[in-house]
Amino acid sequence: MRPLLLIVAACAFVVALVVAQRTPSQGPPLRDFEAYYAGGQTWRYHGDPYSRDVWRGERLVPGVDATRDELLPFVGPPYGLPMWSALGKLSFRGAILVWAVVLGASFTTLALGGLISGAERLHILPTLAVLCFAGAFSPLTGGVALGQVAIVACAAIVAFPAALRPRGTLAATALALVAGLQPNLALVLAARANDARSRIAIACAALIAVCGSALATGGLEGIAHYASVLLDHGAAERFIAIQTTPGAVAYALGAPPILASAIAITLAAIVLIVLAVQCTRRGYAPNDRLLLACTAIPLALPFAHAHDYAIAFVPAVVLVVRARGAAWTWSACAAVALGVDWLGLAQRPSGAASAIALATAAICALVALAPGKLTRVHAIPLAIVPLVAVAAQITATHRLPIWPDALPAGFSVAAKLPAAVVWHAEQVASGIAERVPNWGALRAIDLIACAILWIVASRILRANDERSGRQTT
Repeated sequence: MRPLLLIVAACAFVVALVVAQRTPSQGPPLRDFEAYYAGGQTWRYHGDPYSRDVWRGERLVPGVDATRDELLPFVGPPYGLPMWSALGKLSFRGAILVWAVVLGASFTTLALGGLISGAERLHILPTLAVLCFAGAFSPLTGGVALGQVAIVACAAIVAFPAALRPRGTLAATALALVAGLQPNLALVLAARANDARSRIAIACAALIAVCGSALATGGLEGIAHYASVLLDHGAAERFIAIQTTPGAVAYALGAPPILASAIAITLAAIVLIVLAVQCTRRGYAPNDRLLLACTAIPLALPFAHAHDYAIAFVPAVVLVVRARGAAWTWSACAAVALGVDWLGLAQRPSGAASAIALATAAICALVALAPGKLTRVHAIPLAIVPLVAVAAQITATHRLPIWPDALPAGFSVAAKLPAAVVWHAEQVASGIAERVPNWGALRAIDLIACAILWIVASRILRANDERSGRQTT
């Protein structure tokens, strides 16, 4: 039965990628990589990569429309600038080839890391199944398609526990630094800081990041400038449609800005307190605490895009591999729901067939990974498929514009405006800052899915603490 499921999944992929192929958006490949590339170039030529100086490099990238302002801000931590500068010395085509290799390695690390964390051996059938699920998991595939460093950071987080071996502190420190390239996700490493080696690795990485950032930006004033950039960029995106945070969702569903912010802060405080209690309890093995944090952190982030939800991929696989009965059903349904590109349905209603096919492939893959004998219960996640179809119908009446495709021809703003202000103006001009309840409801599905995964993980990972503990030692 399981090999047959993989055959069905393969057929679903054919439908998704060939028969129902969606029209790609404008611009260069790995669209978000242009900000890293131009940011590195700007820094190398002694410009400010966190200002509009970065547009000087971006406008020269093949595929970028230089006749209008379509600046993509660079907001990565300063200590990463030497790496981006090294890539910026290459032609853009050469740089994206190098970055594509890094992304491919990160994708593989995340996919196989889910099996290894779930105590599954890398036999051919489970390996194919998890790769199939990874290929249908939109936060992961979407992040790779955009060239997002978030995927590389997630892979480093997954690999971090494996590096915590005798004399492995240097490798763990390096991985923590890579994870820090996406600071909002690197926070989960605190959940793994339960022994001397992990604490030393994280502390060394933090020290190197601070000192490296100071050197890259000219001292403490440069670090303070970067902190202000993060605040400004967070304010620019706080309530727009591409933000998948509790505050942005609450605002889209009708809450006033003050109430939406209060909801986000309150929920974040509750999540972090509960997670801290869980991570100090003896019922969870060290690696399982990290998995718990990966399911919970999206509920507490003040800044998150859809690709940041790739952080929940590995715990989703672990739960599907370990759980049974009702726990398996809940975790599988949540994993499939989290893997659907809900905002993509609003952006391209014509891609509904593709989304349905990918959801079907994901379900087949997860059922193939299920432990024990297959029963009718394992067909319950198929209920997600009609939900995708309904969502596509509802969103067809109010499409979500795509940046920068929706920018007016010749769009421009005052030359002296900060990058964050320019970015916000671009979102407003594109229509992405509009308040639409349908868009908020779609993003709420991701938050609900993470909450379900966290609840199931809180029980299943505690029940499997001895098994997980053996992996750590």
